[in-house]
Amino acid sequence: MFEAAGLAAALAFLPEVAGARAGAVLEPHPGWIAVLVLAARYGSGGFFAGLVASAVAVGIGSTVAGTGLMTRWSRLDSGPNLIAFGASLAVSWIASWHLRRQADLDERYRAISDRASQAQATTEILRGVVATLRARADRSLNSLSFLRDVAARLEGTDPTAAAEGAVDLALARTGASAAAVKVGLGGFQRLLAVRDARGPMALTPLALQSADLTVPIRKGKERIGVIALWGIPPSALDGAAAHDLEIIASWCVRALTVPARRPNEPAALARRVV
Repeated sequence: MFEAAGLAAALAFLPEVAGARAGAVLEPHPGWIAVLVLAARYGSGGFFAGLVASAVAVGIGSTVAGTGLMTRWSRLDSGPNLIAFGASLAVSWIASWHLRRQADLDERYRAISDRASQAQATTEILRGVVATLRARADRSLNSLSFLRDVAARLEGTDPTAAAEGAVDLALARTGASAAAVKVGLGGFQRLLAVRDARGPMALTPLALQSADLTVPIRKGKERIGVIALWGIPPSALDGAAAHDLEIIASWCVRALTVPARRPNEPAALARRVV
């Protein structure tokens, strides 16, 4: 609106006043330049706005100059003015087509930008899923390696290694802070393996009487040892955990009942891990 008023004042009002006082006939009228510029910039809307603003400016200029308004309007059907009108109209059509195309391109660009943003968000989500799956795969691989190592020790013939495998598996299953395997009959039990992760500040000794849970190791009906656990979380003390511990105890029986060593062969010391 301000552009139309400014161009009309500069190219229609002032030339009209100057031409009227000089008695000159302006054909085509300079006001068509304002119409042409607005039509090229804003299309059909600019064409009509420039046409109205220029007509008003010419009317005001004729009134200020003291010439008849009808005299000025009677020259609009002259050849140069009609050519200027047609040129401005054609320019407005072309400009309108370009503006519509630009609007379509802007709308398409916004749609593509929205899809790109959604794709980026989906990519970030997928990256998080991949990271989670990779971590799970790593944990599964570590778990499989751990189980393979424990199974090899439990299936072996070394009593100490089998006892250590039993306490490692019992700790992993229950989350206890300490576990031990004692073997022997009656009062002749000896500590074969122990895992103590309570830390250096733990002052209470690992006594069977203070264990949170003890699982007997039996060969048939004969009790040949025990798995004891300390510091079991309350949520892990359930029937399923007890059943799994019984399986671990039965798994290590074969290795713990290998033929006795010769009298001159020193017994293996229980290895303690803190």
